[in-house]
Amino acid sequence: MKRIRIWCAAALLCVVSGLYAQGAHEVKPGEATMRQVKMGKKTFSVANQTDARRVYRENVKPENCIIVISKQEFRLYVYEKVGKDTLLVAHYPVCLSKALGNKERRGDMKTPESTPRNPFKITQIQPASSWKHDFGDGRGNLPAYGDWFLRLQTPGHSGIGIHGSTSNESSIPGRDSEGCIRLRDADIKHLKEHYARVGTPVVITSDEKGPNRGPYGFEKKAWKEAKGFSHPTKGYTLLPGATFVN
Repeated sequence: MKRIRIWCAAALLCVVSGLYAQGAHEVKPGEATMRQVKMGKKTFSVANQTDARRVYRENVKPENCIIVISKQEFRLYVYEKVGKDTLLVAHYPVCLSKALGNKERRGDMKTPESTPRNPFKITQIQPASSWKHDFGDGRGNLPAYGDWFLRLQTPGHSGIGIHGSTSNESSIPGRDSEGCIRLRDADIKHLKEHYARVGTPVVITSDEKGPNRGPYGFEKKAWKEAKGFSHPTKGYTLLPGATFVN
């Protein structure tokens, strides 16, 4: 009987250890997990909420920076072109559109996509702290864009930009926007102050398998050379007032 109890305890320890390891391992590109979360009357999908801004290089030339937004990792990466090389500068967690796929028409709740050969560009950087929006979730007309709206030139579509998340910060990283790219309020300020400029190229990778799904060759090399780089983890830490739906 004693041997059976010892065996059961050992087996349970192995199972628990296995679950812990599964939850803690680094996620490869395309593996970011999603869970449904409810906050008040609002329900949305979140990815790895433990992910946070990370700065790898502080002294950069903003005019040489490019932005790559990964739909698989729910991250906005900033790279700097230095000579013939491309170096990782920083990354931020982001919230993307509610629906998967490349934007086709107005109101389809999709984030448009672009490639390194034909990137979008930042055309305007507008103060947005006074801007409000009704998300149709019963909360009314609320501040929604943080301090800045980085308007993108997206051929065939209008009104797409990179902005903050006032009243919606718990949705980052995840899927909840109507097509824009949403950062935490502190992060949109940091991005604007240090890296983003009018004319900055912006690449948005695809949700689907294919040549524009990423990561690109220059990204892999930059990640390898960056000190302490890691992919998002599968851990979750919800903000106050939020609960898992399932």
